[in-house]
Amino acid sequence: MDEITASLALRHTRGLGARTWKRLVTAYGTAQAAAEDWRHWAERRLASAAVAQSFGAAAWREAVQAEMQAARRLSARIVPWSDAAYPPLLRAIADPPILLYIQGRPELLSGPCVAVVGSRRPSRYGTDVAHAISRDLARAGVCVVSGLAVGIDRAAHQGALPEVGSSCAVLGTGMDLVYPAGHRELWQRLAQDGVLVTEFAPGTRPEGRNFPYRNRIISGMSLGVVVIEAALRSGTAVTAALALTQGREVFVVPGPVTAETFHGSHQLLRDGATLVQSGADVLRELTEPLRRYAGDPSVRTPESGAVPASPAPPSASPPPAFPSEDARAVWQCLHPEDARHVDAVAQTLGWDAGRVSAALLLLEMEGLVRQTPGMYYTALRG
Repeated sequence: MDEITASLALRHTRGLGARTWKRLVTAYGTAQAAAEDWRHWAERRLASAAVAQSFGAAAWREAVQAEMQAARRLSARIVPWSDAAYPPLLRAIADPPILLYIQGRPELLSGPCVAVVGSRRPSRYGTDVAHAISRDLARAGVCVVSGLAVGIDRAAHQGALPEVGSSCAVLGTGMDLVYPAGHRELWQRLAQDGVLVTEFAPGTRPEGRNFPYRNRIISGMSLGVVVIEAALRSGTAVTAALALTQGREVFVVPGPVTAETFHGSHQLLRDGATLVQSGADVLRELTEPLRRYAGDPSVRTPESGAVPASPAPPSASPPPAFPSEDARAVWQCLHPEDARHVDAVAQTLGWDAGRVSAALLLLEMEGLVRQTPGMYYTALRG
């Protein structure tokens, strides 16, 4: 039994919920190791004797075989909880999916993610703000996560997709279904330039009960959730509540007090959510967690393994204190008078654009670089 098969077997075992399988896989390290030792689950107090016997009886076998056959017809990658490609923040929540179907660019899920969510029937103001905030977040190297629904979700994906951080759509269906049907072109763009994620088996229809499960993934994989426009008792409000239980930051864009589609937003603000008006506001609030993502001490180039020492900004004073070694390397590639494009810096260092953008974000926060239109940057003195 390999890791994917074992993961599916745990998921299809009657009476074995997310918290139990997480306890098992955490104890054994992998689903495969847990499955092979099912006879000892009860004595190790990892699961009840009834659940262990249910797994051992292998009533899950037919369902697992059917799902595996359907999965082989997809171009999606299956990533179990124990896989290094599994989104790190999602792994830590109390009830994560035991595996994910992923199509597109899975590396986006290893970097910083922020969710942008809101009404399916937004105002023009809400749509414009969602697009602008998502664009600015993705331009800074943050992957924007949303749910591929009409309205705010669509605007969020469209704003983020062209930028370096791109966008992730979490589906409430199987990977073989496009829902809503009118989003086929957007779905295809996400599959190519962004990333699609679902925990649901191929063939899963868009039933209402699926979407709260989807929403916990949206918030669970994100550093924070930006609520653009939410009515009271809406799905967006549910996502915000899930985010709070998961220890995530909740940010809210205020709107007209007379608009019902903002009443839930304003209630969240009364409950203590952080008011934001731009992508820059969100980035400032997330400075510390973004530092952790951008603080990779390994600085290298494919040719030499060392940071290029030049061209460096000419200065008579000592270089400033840098927030990370990546930031130092990027700053050394910039000039105080001649702006360089982010792609040119990436080419010089031999890095991907996302890593460069993360370092540039830290440098902007420290006042060490200035961004000009078109993603060009100049070095500033500390």
